[in-house]
Amino acid sequence: MKWLRGLGTLAVLLAIWEWSSEPTSVLLPPWSDILTVLWRDLVGGALVTDIGYSVLRVACGVLVAAGIAAVMGVVSWWFRSFPDYVKGVVEIVRPVPPIAWTPIAIMAFGIGNKPAVAIVAAGAFFPIWFGVLQGLREVKSLHLQAARSLGARGRLVFTDVVVPSALPYVVHGLRLGVGIAWFCVVAAEMMGASSGLGYGVQLSSLNLEIERLYAYILVIGLIGFVSNWLLEVLDRGLEVGRDG
Repeated sequence: MKWLRGLGTLAVLLAIWEWSSEPTSVLLPPWSDILTVLWRDLVGGALVTDIGYSVLRVACGVLVAAGIAAVMGVVSWWFRSFPDYVKGVVEIVRPVPPIAWTPIAIMAFGIGNKPAVAIVAAGAFFPIWFGVLQGLREVKSLHLQAARSLGARGRLVFTDVVVPSALPYVVHGLRLGVGIAWFCVVAAEMMGASSGLGYGVQLSSLNLEIERLYAYILVIGLIGFVSNWLLEVLDRGLEVGRDG
């Protein structure tokens, strides 16, 4: 199976790391030491708390971004020229790295959850919006004609034809948005928060706690992997349902 091949490669790389590392190494401490620190922080609760804060910020930011994109998608369906009106603003703002908004977010919302959520939403919005937009473009006119010939009109066409047709593309955008959201939340927490995985990375680096630094990086990677896997499962389910 494909996932076994990936795990095999990962196991080989970790074995090489463990074999080539030294207990006194600053750059590459042994994996056994990293896992020991990881377990200690999990049991102690500090890492669990930071995970909770980061997951909460990512979830809230993605929900805000998805909500805005959904509203814009509904408007775009009823007023077909709406994407043309917002395209200029979107294309100007989109190239700006979300982390560049950090000073403004801090000035607007202070320190804590709100600026991090705002930055996450800024990063996650664009891939979700483009997924919504592409989904609307891929709605087949034949399906619309069939629904209308059966008497469906207005809201029923939108909920029973447009939404199911666009949903796989929306999930594609959501997968990209969640990945970017994790980039954003870690960077935001490193610059303007006193909790979360990004804050833990920053604090560990300042204190030269290299094992804890790697432990936090490992957790970020694992959570990102799991969230992407869950969305990938949903994506495949939608593809199967659509093909069936």
